Amino acid sequence: MEQTEQERKGSAKIRHIALRAMDVESTASFFVNVFGMTIAYRRKNGSIDLSDGTINLAILPLNLTGQRPGFDHIGFAVEDEDKACQSLVTAGARNIGTTVDPHQVKFRCPEGFEVEVGEWSGAAPINS
Repeated sequence: MEQTEQERKGSAKIRHIALRAMDVESTASFFVNVFGMTIAYRRKNGSIDLSDGTINLAILPLNLTGQRPGFDHIGFAVEDEDKACQSLVTAGARNIGTTVDPHQVKFRCPEGFEVEVGEWSGAAPINS
């Protein structure tokens, strides 16, 4: 039986979206109060990870000159991390680093935005 395009590339699900905010606490409270999200984790750097039970929404502080409030990056949970990372490189993305807690492999895509492959607090596993 022939594999589908998705099977050849490996299964991936959006599990993480990161926003930058001038006031992390009030932005997190907004999403908790309006949409019923829960606080999954408070990071040492001042970021707050929220969850709806499936997707992690990270509220990150503005900590570099020139950063603006709004969308920062997106993350995918994948079945085969090595395969996904190789696919990103083949498509022209550049590996820009890895974090340990939480585990993420970060890439800069040809258009300049950041994509991560990894795991996040409050995010559902790939098979959910």
